[in-house]
Amino acid sequence: LCSAGLASADTYSQNFDTFADGTTDLGDGTAFNGASASIQGGRLQLTIDNQGLGFASFTIPALANSSQGWSMTADIEMFDAVGGNPPADGFSFNYGDFLVGERGQAEDGMAGRPGVTTNISFEVDTWMNFDAEQGVNISGVQGGVDIQNALGAFNNGPILNDGQTVTGTMTASYNAAAGTVSFATTGLETNANFVDIDLQGAVGDDAWNFGFSARVGGANQDLFIDNLVITTI
Repeated sequence: LCSAGLASADTYSQNFDTFADGTTDLGDGTAFNGASASIQGGRLQLTIDNQGLGFASFTIPALANSSQGWSMTADIEMFDAVGGNPPADGFSFNYGDFLVGERGQAEDGMAGRPGVTTNISFEVDTWMNFDAEQGVNISGVQGGVDIQNALGAFNNGPILNDGQTVTGTMTASYNAAAGTVSFATTGLETNANFVDIDLQGAVGDDAWNFGFSARVGGANQDLFIDNLVITTI
C-alpha cells in the first residue's frame, strides 16, 4: 500500500491482498464507483460475468510530478462464460482532468464525460467479436476534442472469445520530454504494442488523476486487475 497523502507521493502500488471480499474503501484516497466494483479474492474486480451492472471505475488521486512523465503496470484477467451473448463492452486506463470517483466511459475512456476537457486513455474494447471498432487503442480528448484518429494507434480484433479466460499484463506510459505515450498488453487475443505515439502537442498536469473505467451491458465478462503500480518521474 502506498504512503498516506497520495498528492505528495511519486508511486501508487497496490496488490489488493489485505482486503476482505466486498471491500469498496481502501482508505488511501482511491475511489470505487459502480455496483460491480469491489475487492474479490485479493484482486480489484470491475465487471461481473452474467451480470449487466453497467459502468464501474477505480480512480487514484494525482501523483506528484506526473506532468514530467509516468509509467503504469498491472496484471489483468478477463473471463466470459460459455453461451449467452458475446463478451462486451470493455475498459480503459485514464490520465486526465476528471475527478476522483468519476465513472468514466469504459472502453471509450472519458469521452463526453461532464467537465472532462483533457484526458489520455488506453483502451481495451471487447464489443462484439470481429466488430470494426473492437480491439486495443490509445485515444483521449484534448480541449474537449477527440484525438483518437490523430494518434493513429489502433489494433482491430477480438479480445477474448466465448467461454475463454485471458490473463496477461497491461503497461502504459507517458514520456513528457518526447511528448509521447506507449501502451502494451500481453495475453489477449489482440494485443496493444504501441511505442512512442506522438501526443500531437498534448501535455500532462500534476493535478491530473489516474483511473480504470469499465462497463458491461447485455453481453458481459469478468474483469480483474491486480498488482497495480503507477510511478511518476
